[in-house]
Amino acid sequence: MIELLDGFSHDVLAIRVQGILSSDDYDRALVPAIEAKLTDHATIKLWYEFGEQFEGVAIETLWDDAKLGLFHLTDFSRVAIITDNENLMNMAKLFAYMAPCPVAVFSRQKTSQAYRWLNAVAVV
Repeated sequence: MIELLDGFSHDVLAIRVQGILSSDDYDRALVPAIEAKLTDHATIKLWYEFGEQFEGVAIETLWDDAKLGLFHLTDFSRVAIITDNENLMNMAKLFAYMAPCPVAVFSRQKTSQAYRWLNAVAVV
């Protein structure tokens, strides 16, 4: 299940994932939220938090994740991934090397650091 979070800058899409992430979650919550943010911004920042009750990803969701990456490859200016799950941390760090934008992984104990990093102004 994807929960949209409040309290972030207007150019940040903040989500928390709990339970099992499904294809339906992408279709009903994530993709519409991304597209809504992109109507007002050329690029957006993503706060992707895995909650304490995160259980895993349904197999069909892997395809949805790949499609999302292809269709929105350049729509993100920064991505902060927050998790305490070591396997997710390692996968996210691998993803960070392939992403076209800065991606950083933070533990749940470092959410304030993640928030500051996400909202930092990029130096060009």
